[in-house]
Amino acid sequence: MTPRATHAVVSLAALDVRRAPDHRAELGSQLLLGEVVRLGRGSAGGRWLEVTGEDGYSGWARSWGLVRVTAARAARWRAQAKARVCAALTQAHAGPRGRGALVSPLFLNSRLIAGRARAGHVPVELPDGRRGFVPVRALAGRRTSPPRLVDRVRSLLGVPYMWGGRTPAAFDCSGFTQQVLAEQGIAIPRDARHQYRDATPLPRGETPAPGDLIFFANPDEPVGHVGLGLGGEWFAHCRGRVRINSADPDNILCDNELQPTIRGWRRPH
Repeated sequence: MTPRATHAVVSLAALDVRRAPDHRAELGSQLLLGEVVRLGRGSAGGRWLEVTGEDGYSGWARSWGLVRVTAARAARWRAQAKARVCAALTQAHAGPRGRGALVSPLFLNSRLIAGRARAGHVPVELPDGRRGFVPVRALAGRRTSPPRLVDRVRSLLGVPYMWGGRTPAAFDCSGFTQQVLAEQGIAIPRDARHQYRDATPLPRGETPAPGDLIFFANPDEPVGHVGLGLGGEWFAHCRGRVRINSADPDNILCDNELQPTIRGWRRPH
């Protein structure tokens, strides 16, 4: 008996996850190339598949961006795909040194199988078997230290806001915090309210540290916005675009519209 495909690996640079199996349905999130999802139901004709990502977020994605695999094959992919994209955006080309046809764009935190670097480029394999070459400086391996959090934030300043966005082409607030912390080795949920639930309140009087999260909510409403602490009262967030603001009401960079809705600082774990 052929083992059943219970999982899938994302094979497109960014794959939309929608609330229902329809392109007109609300965009809830996005998946990155190389991420593994669990499979649920399929739509009529199999064009859409219900998926649950590694962060627990569920929705519907087009089957054309997924390579269906068994649980064992998914585990092998995770074990082999140890290279992560550390550039906001790079490209895999069919030939080395940026030559040849474009194989795929690649966003920050995408996962690939990488070979040995030669002449400034690395041969890579994508989940669907496509192969190409990526600049060595655009990939981080298991022994590579991530950039300082503040440096990563600086590299993303100005990225526009998009509801459901999870790439440096466009983020929403929680997609931004999730992806920046993921590079630092900290896994947090997809949505702001779940990030709030899973984080620990700072002890009274403790100064927020880089990587802490600041949450916002209107009175009697659940958390609806999140920012990423940079130390002290400074934080970065995606609101219109990725920007830096201060939680200090006397600071010229205080966001006066958000200030009254601060719910508090919490520390992810």
